[in-house]
Amino acid sequence: MTIDPNFVIPLMGAAFIFFGIYIRLGNLKQVYWKSRRSSTGYIPLGLVFLAAGLYDSASRQPAVIFYLYVALFLVLIGLTFYCTARPPEFLKPNWVHWIEKHPKTVQKAMAAEVGDGNEWKQNVISESAVDAWAKQLSRKLPKKK
Repeated sequence: MTIDPNFVIPLMGAAFIFFGIYIRLGNLKQVYWKSRRSSTGYIPLGLVFLAAGLYDSASRQPAVIFYLYVALFLVLIGLTFYCTARPPEFLKPNWVHWIEKHPKTVQKAMAAEVGDGNEWKQNVISESAVDAWAKQLSRKLPKKK
């Protein structure tokens, strides 16, 4: 039995796109805390895999079409790196926006709570829940002098 890469590679692309959209919709919140920015690169990475699956077809096209394909492929790779390094706002889930409204020290305290294994998911179900969590954690932080 052989595995056809022309089937598997686009399938992987579709999986990355699905996974990225699923996270963007606010699911799998634990992925955000473990990977922070990398999950925002899943959708463009999926597009890279989809484009890679078209290589055989593109290579049989006239040179101009093939070079356009290569240029698009390289742009998608660059977009993946960009979305991972500097996540665009539209790729972040709403609950991440709620967290990012708070000071970095509070965000670090939130990440520490999650890392310690404390129950935290109920704290990100709404903007008011995030605000209450942030207020609770900011009280515990040492005061600046």
